[in-house]
Amino acid sequence: IFGVIQKEDWYKPDKFLYKGLIIALAKCKKLDDAMQLRDTMRQEELFPDSQTYTEIIRSFLRCGSPTDAMNIYEDMKKSPDPPEELPFRILLKGLLAHPLYEKQSKARFRGDPL
Repeated sequence: IFGVIQKEDWYKPDKFLYKGLIIALAKCKKLDDAMQLRDTMRQEELFPDSQTYTEIIRSFLRCGSPTDAMNIYEDMKKSPDPPEELPFRILLKGLLAHPLYEKQSKARFRGDPL
């Protein structure tokens, strides 16, 4: 549907339209579509805001993709808008609960060697 809207004469790139669509796709766990829309957004010289990045990170974590969530956070750090604290907290909370990282996190907290 968005592709049809983009072809209309009245269409102008809008950060908030992209934000709403990306967040909706992320919440529905349609992360490939959300990432494709993020790429289209960048082609139109628009960038996601912190809330958009937060929802994408949260969705990757919910889908069991902590590496993708970390990649999105790294991408966010390169964006023109400085990252806020919330996406980092969401990422950290999700990684601490993930089985791949839980053991390492607990060992580091106790000061055990890895």
